[in-house]
Amino acid sequence: MPNFCLFDVGSTYTKGCIVDTDQEIILAQASDFTTSSTDISIGIEKVKQKMFKDITVHIDKTYVCSSAKGGLKMIAIGLVPDLTLKAAQLACYSAGAKVIKSYSFELNQKELDEIENSNCDILLLSGGTDGGNTSSVRHNANQLIKLKSRFPIIYAGNKSCQDEIKTQLEQVGFECILCANVMPSYGILEVDECKNKIRELFLKSIVKAKGLSQLNEVIDEIVLPTPLSVFEALKLLSKGTKNESGIGDLIAIDIGGATTDVYSMNEKLVVNEEFGYKGLQEPLEKRSVEGDLGLRYSASHVYELKTDLHSTEFDAYINEINNNPHLSSNIELDTQLASTCVDIATQRHVGRLETSYTPMGISYYQTGKDCRNVKQCIGIGGPIIYNPNARSILSQCLTKPNQKDILLPIECEFYLDKDYLISCLGLLSKQYPDVVIRILKKKLEKLNHV
Repeated sequence: MPNFCLFDVGSTYTKGCIVDTDQEIILAQASDFTTSSTDISIGIEKVKQKMFKDITVHIDKTYVCSSAKGGLKMIAIGLVPDLTLKAAQLACYSAGAKVIKSYSFELNQKELDEIENSNCDILLLSGGTDGGNTSSVRHNANQLIKLKSRFPIIYAGNKSCQDEIKTQLEQVGFECILCANVMPSYGILEVDECKNKIRELFLKSIVKAKGLSQLNEVIDEIVLPTPLSVFEALKLLSKGTKNESGIGDLIAIDIGGATTDVYSMNEKLVVNEEFGYKGLQEPLEKRSVEGDLGLRYSASHVYELKTDLHSTEFDAYINEINNNPHLSSNIELDTQLASTCVDIATQRHVGRLETSYTPMGISYYQTGKDCRNVKQCIGIGGPIIYNPNARSILSQCLTKPNQKDILLPIECEFYLDKDYLISCLGLLSKQYPDVVIRILKKKLEKLNHV
C-alpha cells in the first residue's frame, strides 16, 4: 500500500504528515507558517523539509486541503429564513464553505450592494419547494443580473423555473450550475448533490482564482476545502465502515482566530419518538460556522457577548488583541474567551425542545438536532489543543441546569486532535477509510478528569 504526504494549508499555519497506509502509522509530522502572501508552495516545502529531516521514505502521492486566502467564501439566498435559507446555509457548511452573507425573501438594493462588494467565491440561490413559489427566486435572479461582479451561481431552488433562471443568468455572463432543490418539499433537506456541485466548482475554478494552482508543481492534487476534509474524517470516525466500527455519536469543536466551527454526527435525528418535530429536519451529519466567535479577530465580539468577563485587565487585553491579532496567549484570559466560544457556538448548533399547551394537555416539539445522547467531544484547533485547560473549555458544550430546553450533550468523554491529524487524514477518507479510522482511534488523546 502507498505512502502519502498530506498537507492542510491554513490561513496562518500549514500542517503536514506522512502516512504509511500499510503499517497504518504516521511516519512524520510538522508545521510552519503559511506563505500565502508570497507563494503557498514555499510554506509547504518548509514543512516537507522538517518532516524529511530524520527519515527517508518514498512518497507515492501528495494531497492538500486548503482554507488559505479566506477559504471557500459563499453567499446563501433563500426564501423563508428557517426553511429554504437554512437549507441553503447547511448545504454550504456541509461542503466546507464559510457563509459570509445570507439573505431571505426578496433582495433589495442595499443587499445587492453588499453582494457586489462581498468578494464571494460562489453564490447559492434557492427558494420555493418544487412546484411551489417561483416569484421570489425569479425576482432575486432579476436582481442578480444587475451586478457588475461575476462569480459562479448554483441554483438549487424550485425546479419549475430553473431553466428560465439558468438562461437569464448565463445571458449576462454568469456561470450558472443547476442542481436538485435543497428543500424539494416542506421540511425535507436534500443537500448531497448541491454539496458535490460546490466541491466541483472549488476544484475547477476557485483553486485557480485563489492562486492555489501554483501548487501543482509540488503536489498531486488539491482535494478538498479543509473544513470538508475535517467533516469527512469525523463522519468516518463516528459511523465506521463494514470492516471497522466507529466510535458513535460525536460533537467536535474547532476554535480559530475569527470563527468557531461545530460538527455533530448523530445516528438518528429524534431521540425521543414521543416528541413532535417542527421545521426543517436537519442532517445527521452537520457543520455550523459561527463567524463572530474567535479568539483573535472576533475577540472583541466574544467579550461583548459575555459581560461577566469584564474587568480592567481584560479590557486592556482585548485592546492589545485588536492592535495585534498575533499577540501571545494569556492562558487564563484566553481560556475564558475559548469557553465562551464553545458555550455559545454549541448552543447555536443544537436544537430546542418547545412546550405547547393544548386542551389535551402538554405537548413537546423538537426543532433542530437533539445532541443529548452524544457521548464523545473532540477538540480541534490551536486555541483548544495548546491550552492546558482544554477539558474545562470543551465541557462548556454540556447542558447546564437552567438550559433543559437546549438539546446539548448531557455527558461526554473529551478528546484532543493533538497532532492536527483530522484535517489531513480526511484527504484519505474515500480511498482508505479503514486506515483513517484506525489511525484516529490510536492518535486522538483522551482527556482525563482533573
